[in-house]
Amino acid sequence: MPAKETKEITIPIKTVSRLLPVILTDDDLRNKGGELASTVQEINGEEDKQKEIKDQLKARMSQLVAKQSTLANTISNKKEYQDVQVKIEMHASGQVSETRVDTGEVIVLREAYEDEKQLSLSQIPEEGE
Repeated sequence: MPAKETKEITIPIKTVSRLLPVILTDDDLRNKGGELASTVQEINGEEDKQKEIKDQLKARMSQLVAKQSTLANTISNKKEYQDVQVKIEMHASGQVSETRVDTGEVIVLREAYEDEKQLSLSQIPEEGE
């Protein structure tokens, strides 16, 4: 007598989703290729943007370091160059003096240049004026 076939009984519990490999179609691969190309372009754009920002930050830091150096030198030397009013006068002796208006200090005393001598002669009032 042949053996009796026994049928296995299964009881469904639930259906779940699992991440498993799936073979892609040609259309799927083309779509993924387009997505890859777009992503490469986005990466290049982002790298360019970040480089530009980095260059701006580097330039700003260079400006700050230069300012720091200038201020440190000014403090160390206890002086800095500024525009100062200077009075230039021709004396009867033929010398020209350059005097700081703010302190009255004579900073240059020299012989008059030829054009200054001519200028001074033209400014002398004639007798009877």
